[in-house]
Amino acid sequence: MMKYGAEHEEHRFSLSFQEAEDRGQWRDIYLNLHLAEGEELPEGLTDPAILVICNQAGDIVQIVLQDEGCDCEYQFTLMEKAQIEDYTHRLVNA
Repeated sequence: MMKYGAEHEEHRFSLSFQEAEDRGQWRDIYLNLHLAEGEELPEGLTDPAILVICNQAGDIVQIVLQDEGCDCEYQFTLMEKAQIEDYTHRLVNA
């Protein structure tokens, strides 16, 4: 997780399902983010969660890092996104 334009920094975390909501042609999947032991949140990020927007077929359209329930100025690294995509695909195809 990093601020837009900031130096690349990987974080280790696990994910858990919170809820899913259908919204017309979209399905919003909310995930909880749990930092691995010894990991710390980037400065300024206090309560991160993840919104994964999929189409009804389960294809991921967008991954949004939220802080305190709102979009924020942070984004995921490519490796972090890959972890979220893998988790979401397993969740949707279960």
